[in-house]
Amino acid sequence: MAKAIMIQGTSSHVGKSVLVTALCRIFAQDGYRVAPFKSWNMSLNSSVTLDGGEIGRSQGEQAEAAGIEATVHMNPILVKPQGRGQSQVIVQGRVHGAVDYGTRSDDNYLRFCLGVISDSLAILKSEYDIIVIEGAGSPAEINLMSQDVANMKVAHLAEAPVLLVSDIERGGALAAVVGTMLLLPERDRERIAGFIFNKFRGDKSLLEPGLTAVEKRTGRPVLGVVPSLSVTRPAEEDGVALEGRSGENKRDGERLRLCVVRLTHISNFTDLDALAAERDVAMHYVGCVSELRQADAVIIPGSKNTVLDNRFLSENGFVEEIRRLSARGVPVVGICGGYQLLGKRLNDPDGNESGGTPVSLEGLGLLDTETTFYAQKTVTRVTAIGLLPFAMGEEVEGYEIHMGQTVRLPGCRPAFRLQKDGREVPDGAVCASGSTWGTYLHGVFDRPCFRRAWLNSLRRMKGWGELSVDSTENIRGARFDELAGHVRQELKMDEIYNLIGLAGPKEVQSLGCNSDGSGDFV
Repeated sequence: MAKAIMIQGTSSHVGKSVLVTALCRIFAQDGYRVAPFKSWNMSLNSSVTLDGGEIGRSQGEQAEAAGIEATVHMNPILVKPQGRGQSQVIVQGRVHGAVDYGTRSDDNYLRFCLGVISDSLAILKSEYDIIVIEGAGSPAEINLMSQDVANMKVAHLAEAPVLLVSDIERGGALAAVVGTMLLLPERDRERIAGFIFNKFRGDKSLLEPGLTAVEKRTGRPVLGVVPSLSVTRPAEEDGVALEGRSGENKRDGERLRLCVVRLTHISNFTDLDALAAERDVAMHYVGCVSELRQADAVIIPGSKNTVLDNRFLSENGFVEEIRRLSARGVPVVGICGGYQLLGKRLNDPDGNESGGTPVSLEGLGLLDTETTFYAQKTVTRVTAIGLLPFAMGEEVEGYEIHMGQTVRLPGCRPAFRLQKDGREVPDGAVCASGSTWGTYLHGVFDRPCFRRAWLNSLRRMKGWGELSVDSTENIRGARFDELAGHVRQELKMDEIYNLIGLAGPKEVQSLGCNSDGSGDFV
């Protein structure tokens, strides 16, 4: 039966996912079969397992860091907010239904969740040596504690010691750790085995008196102070990560200004992480029309509610401005929900996206397509061949997660040819000039050759020279190793092994890398 350790945080966005990713890689390097686990996850960034199940994007990457194929049991409950006070609930990879936010206070919901979580945890424990569990938010939210199925209830189920993580970059980290301990009930407090302070900058010696005080007040050791890491960053889970991203990547030299429309219900924005990491890109997440000025390209990302985001675009002047930019020759790209928004019409005859009220709305009209929403959800992995003028024949891979079905009107050309269930299926659409295109394919920019081909097409429009693909920057395995190396150096791994009842590394292993750079890890 597997050993387990759990990473919880004093709040959201303290770096739990990063540390779980690093520990998965470290334990795998040390010769253990290790799997990630997040019992309950609220995220609009998701990925698809080999058997077509939907899980949180972070768990997919954590499994890759562990050198294994992700399964639905690594994130048995995924909750995706879809507006109007409702969320779609994914249970062990499949759509279970929509629930009101208030349902979380229902005892039946609690029992159901714990039953599903227990089943998935048992399956993983029977197949692996170590389970690295990630919590959500904070375990000390006293108004939610009784219904919290992501933190301490899971730690008790798994009999896992808990390492509490605090983000020292934002300030108040020492107080957050001590305050969390004070708010936890005695039974939960006993689960806390130590602390990790994350995202540290500066002279560590200045921090030592504070660390000593925390250990004295709580009776728990500090097991590591991890510096702020710029070399690698796993996929984010929620929109908190977008705060302050507008105007990032300010670098000297020629930079392409890529403007991403920050939709109200933006989802799977991690599709653009690989683009943002490119040396000639300045990525801007824009919330108002004026920020689109001087855009070299506009990207409309995924949406959990395309109908509501269509209204957002219309009511805030984006429709008119994006049409104007397109008429000037500025390329516009739509991914999934963004692809749907680029079409002529959005039809929701059964009110699946509009709160039960049938609607038919005008889209941006930049692609000759129409989308109709149905209750059935498409979730699948695919490979594809590019049919776009700048990347004809270029291979990409990714996954589809969408509710609507889009048809191309007569004369409209597809953007890709998918290999799907042994068949060739057209996907997406491209305008007559080839500058504006859309696709259902999440991860379309992850392949470095396709990504560079599109960026070079933008560079040519500006009269700039083309850049080559730098494959050394696109090896995911190497970046996982780099992350693991940094974290291993800062954590007291001997004490962590002791906490979970293991003597230490079994045998040092070298894990494989994806030499083609698919799915650039940033």
